[in-house]
Parts: sequence; structure tokens; C-alpha cells
Amino acid sequence: MTPRLDPSLLDDARRFELLERPEDWPDDPAIQAELAGLLELHLGLGAHGAELAPVLAVPARPWYRTWGLASAAALLLAGLPSIIIVQHIRHLRALAQDTDRIEQLAQRRSQDRAWIAFFQQSSTLLQDFDTNPALCRKGEEDRHQEREMALSLLQASHQLADWGAPSPEAEATRAKLHAWIAELALEDSCLSTERADQLRKWAATHNLESQAIHMERHLKGGGA
Repeated sequence: MTPRLDPSLLDDARRFELLERPEDWPDDPAIQAELAGLLELHLGLGAHGAELAPVLAVPARPWYRTWGLASAAALLLAGLPSIIIVQHIRHLRALAQDTDRIEQLAQRRSQDRAWIAFFQQSSTLLQDFDTNPALCRKGEEDRHQEREMALSLLQASHQLADWGAPSPEAEATRAKLHAWIAELALEDSCLSTERADQLRKWAATHNLESQAIHMERHLKGGGA
């Protein structure tokens, strides 16, 4: 096994040589942190070797094993291109910011599509509930399909509330639909005709179907 090195004996050349042998790094946390920083710089510069080669043309030395290590050494030891390091860091930061922006945009568009689907399915549920159903028995409407759909929409509504609405109007409409959907979800699959009439009147009085259709079209018009 290769003997551990005394941290006090680590000159710059030995630090760069050690980059390729992490198993031989000294136990000293400060030295390990320094070597990790150099390794990170080395990997970053290696990815842009072709671009930096004309600027960083330096004579090869025995303890530099790769062009990337020589480049990192030239940057840090010769003091030449601190400007290039700064530019490289700025480039990486710009890439990270672009990636974050793209991911946020994709997430927002995905959430907008979920809002559209919620309003579309809510309007479908309201239309279905307004039709004449089969009867479980006399005086009871069979609404098991509508109730199952209401349970699914109730879960979706909670998720949308956690995400946040694309507009105050969308949130207000979701809240109204949520209240009606929650009532239906809590009912039995076989509804008394009186209770079904109450729910239909509630939906009609608050114009829920029209509001759901309006919000679906509004969000689609926004390019979601």
C-alpha cells in the first residue's frame, strides 16, 4: 500500500500529482478540501480543453500526467489566466441558470395543463350529473360513476391548491368547484332524488359549469 504523505511536504507539484490518486490523499481535512477544489477545476477545464489549448500552451513537466492537469497548474501557478477562470465560472453559472429557468418553465407548463384538465373534467362531471340517470331503486339515483369521478377530482383539487393558481380567478373557480365536488364525493353512490336536486340547483345557482368551461378556455388561450 502506498504510504500516506505528510501534509507539510505537499508542494504545488505534489498536489497536482495527487489529483489522480484520491486514495493517497492525506487525512488532513484542509488538505483534502484544497485537493477537491483543484480536482473540480481540473475536470471543468478538461471539458473545455480545445478552447483553452492555444492560450495555455506550456512545456510539459514530468509530474503533469494529462493536458488537463497541466492547464490547471498553468492557471493556478503561472498566474496567467485568472480571467479565464472567472469567465469559465461565469459560463458554468449561466448554464446552471439557463437549466433552472428551463426546468421551472417546464414545471409551470405541466401545472397549467393540470389546471386545464381539472376544469375540463369538472365541466364534464357537472354535465353528466345534470342528465337523467339509472335508478338504484325508486326515489334513488345511481350516481356511482359521478361519485368516483368526484373523488378523483377532489384529490386533483388539493394538489392544485398546493401548487398555487396561475391567476386569482382560476383559484376562485377551483374553490367553488371544490366545495361542490366535495359534497358529491361524500354522498353514497345511490342518491335520493331530493339530494340530487339540491346539488343540481347549487351548481346552477353558482353557474359552476359555465365558470369551469370559461377557465378551461382562458388557460388554453394562454398557451398552456
